Amino acid sequence: MDAQGFEGERLALGFAQLMEQLWAADSEQSTLLSVVKAAATSVPGASAAGVSLRRARGRFDTAAATDDFVSEVDKAQYALREGPCVASVDDNLVNLANDLANDPHWPRFGPAATKLGVAAMLSFRLSARDEVIGALNLYADRPLAFTEQSRAVGAIFAAHASVAIAAARRAETLTEALKTRSDISEAVGIVMERYRLNSQEAFDVLRRISQHRNIKLREVAHQIIYTGEIPGAR
Repeated sequence: MDAQGFEGERLALGFAQLMEQLWAADSEQSTLLSVVKAAATSVPGASAAGVSLRRARGRFDTAAATDDFVSEVDKAQYALREGPCVASVDDNLVNLANDLANDPHWPRFGPAATKLGVAAMLSFRLSARDEVIGALNLYADRPLAFTEQSRAVGAIFAAHASVAIAAARRAETLTEALKTRSDISEAVGIVMERYRLNSQEAFDVLRRISQHRNIKLREVAHQIIYTGEIPGAR
């Protein structure tokens, strides 16, 4: 087998292992950790990887990283609103900065990154169903570390990561919804038994408490379940 064939086989094995890890992940956080670990070891030229998520009001945070310095580099990007990660989310889908010390596109971020030991970056936008999630970021400790193959492999990782993160978020939302429904049903049962009400009357009690106290229904249910108290129920 020639070198190219061996490399293709190695990458195929890497993607297979990644998919197995993503299927086994039980939360968004574990999904993100699987992605960054696999990307750092599989994308040619990368010495570290991280995922930046876009939050409300245009904020970012580094949700997963293979190394501590990644968070420090990302903080510089977020503060300056400049760098491959920010650009991938706000503008271009893919951004390569293969020589940060001399890249005119990042006059402030480039020097900050090199001081932290990062010589090159490669960033990919993460998105699913027209929603921009954030960016997959790859870091190198030497200039010109990333190649066309790096871009190709990284793009595949980014596509897998986008789908996996979106699926993990939907699963967590569904789990939370089912837990909320279960808690409300249990609280309704407590109110029914204590005040000899039917289910609709008991639910109306919870709803009135929620409106009067300006708190969510699930919080009312949680209080009743775990304290046994039914504030202002009658």
